[in-house]
Amino acid sequence: MSKNTWFTLLLFIGFFLEAGMEVQGQFYYSTRRVTRGADTSEIYIICSWYEDSNGILWNGLFRSTDNGQTLTVKRKGVEYLGEGGRIFGDSIAGRIFQLPMHVSTDTLGISFDYGENFDFKYFNNIFYETAGCMAGEIYIQAYEQGLGIYRSNDYGTTFTLQISNDSIRLREVGTLPGELYGIRSFFENGPLGLAYSNDFGQTFTSSYLEFPGVPLFDECMIYRGAEPGEIYFVIWISNAETYLFHTFDYGQTITFQSQLPYPSVEDLYTAGRTPGTFYVVQRSFVTHSVLYIFFSRDYGVTYTTYVHILDSTYTATPEIDMPGQTIQCYPNPVAAKLTVELPGNTDETNIQLLDLTGCLQLTTSIRTGQRKAIVDVSSLKRGIYLLKVTTGGSMIGVKKVVVE
Repeated sequence: MSKNTWFTLLLFIGFFLEAGMEVQGQFYYSTRRVTRGADTSEIYIICSWYEDSNGILWNGLFRSTDNGQTLTVKRKGVEYLGEGGRIFGDSIAGRIFQLPMHVSTDTLGISFDYGENFDFKYFNNIFYETAGCMAGEIYIQAYEQGLGIYRSNDYGTTFTLQISNDSIRLREVGTLPGELYGIRSFFENGPLGLAYSNDFGQTFTSSYLEFPGVPLFDECMIYRGAEPGEIYFVIWISNAETYLFHTFDYGQTITFQSQLPYPSVEDLYTAGRTPGTFYVVQRSFVTHSVLYIFFSRDYGVTYTTYVHILDSTYTATPEIDMPGQTIQCYPNPVAAKLTVELPGNTDETNIQLLDLTGCLQLTTSIRTGQRKAIVDVSSLKRGIYLLKVTTGGSMIGVKKVVVE
């Protein structure tokens, strides 16, 4: 194997491992599930909502037009089984992106009606993504023609490879057309290797930034501000301390703004479209989520707090019907052998049992033309599980299963 081949292989493995690290590590808690919209004072939040009487977890896509003081629900679906990915606002009102979307981890969802409905597009092995600063602009870091950064300016209809086989981790766009930020290192342990492009990601220059009073850190998130050269940096230290820093000049001068609230179940961040606005969203959960929205008008120095108790009575928005009415599973509760039955089957069908944290516990399949499968659940602990049935990459049903 040639030296270049080894380098490409190691680079790919590094991205793969890092993608897993970010799901499990600190970055998971700040994965972009909040975004500013196109309008002033508009934000979108997607998060776990509540657990119903059947033990099923629901999530919601919420929209605010008053900086988080009030929320309306735009979409509702089954948690952990889709529609729970990262969201990004477009520059045109009502248009937002979401990824992953609809079960598949490599599915991009695009909404033109404030998040009520989404069109889907599919890719291979997407690692990072962000919306651009212009209408219809999306960047993804994926393994399509080759590992690299791809750009679309037509809402994901077509993508153009900008740069390939680079060690940059895509993070954010700037406020001017063509600006793009990334991190040029696999692990952050200070200083930060900031990669910057002003030609739509075709070339990058690097600078190494140090944060006053924080020589070492575990994770750094980057958020564009409202003005050229403006960036917010959220610094995590050992999952216990979080700090906000800010720059107006692309990182040449960095100032400390505030220590952020102590990390919770989920911590989300975004800058607003109005100069000086910054949002911190914290979520706690018992049988339903409670959202704490901290809103700042002075670049993250002081905050106004809004609290939303997201129980099942929060809104009268109709639920998206949970699929699975054509799937039977019995006996339920079950102690040993669970029978899963379909009314018809023209394609190979995949069956998964997940616990309520979304972790896969068992998997099997029903071959084309067959209608039943017997699943041995005797190795599982007693409790509630979700039975997910998919075919051709699409979910066709989900059931609650009680293991005795």
